Amino acid sequence: MNLQVARAWRDLANSLGSWQLWVYVGLQDVRLRYRRSAIGPFWITLSLAVTVVGVGIFYSGIFQSEVHIYLPYIAIGFIIWAYITELVVDGCLVFIHDGSYIRQLPAPLLTYLFKATWRAIIIFAHNFVIFIAVALWFRIWAGWAYLEALLGFVLLTLNGAWMALFLGTVSGRYRDVPPIVQSGVSVLFFLTPVLWERHAAKQYSTFVDLNPFYHMIEVVRAPLLGNAAPPLSWLVVSVMALVGWSFAFLFFARYRRRIAYWV
Repeated sequence: MNLQVARAWRDLANSLGSWQLWVYVGLQDVRLRYRRSAIGPFWITLSLAVTVVGVGIFYSGIFQSEVHIYLPYIAIGFIIWAYITELVVDGCLVFIHDGSYIRQLPAPLLTYLFKATWRAIIIFAHNFVIFIAVALWFRIWAGWAYLEALLGFVLLTLNGAWMALFLGTVSGRYRDVPPIVQSGVSVLFFLTPVLWERHAAKQYSTFVDLNPFYHMIEVVRAPLLGNAAPPLSWLVVSVMALVGWSFAFLFFARYRRRIAYWV
């Protein structure tokens, strides 16, 4: 096991050292996905913007909330959830999609994980334009809290990355995992405070606190809206990042040599 972990560490070091490769390939992936399109990846942004405005105006009436409060809330909620979905659902396919390259090229395996994570960050950046527009319209300015939101985004990304590493390794062996995860994420969307606020859960507030995705969203959303994220959320996402990466990395180290045969 020590030898397997040492090789996994070497894989990690080599992947970080070849950052120019996965940064370039990640950009190319986004460009190729939307080639021959007039506005490229901004089609995702446009679609999400229409959803945010439509749902924000309609549901603000259902929940009897002020539009200037509810619309920014769901705008950043939708954007972060789309980012989580990109990391987790596409993370299941991180090795499967590049199976031909893995079998033929001697590139470190974690290069493909970093490429997928970088691609998700690029798409998040495009979608974040929606929140900037909403914040300007409603004159939202959080000041120094934006640095807190940046830290939350880093922790969110770290958690999404270890989930992608674990699920990508398992999915290489069991191809039923990606559709199961996709279905699970779709259900979790309605069980997580994205369309609704935590206080609306009332007797189910304990269930919300046990939902890790709520905390992953809240450490970014709350500071961007000028609020302080709950200390519990910071504790949960920090512990998740530490424990999750330790577990996922050891799991990857254990099965790393088999991935090329599985995919």
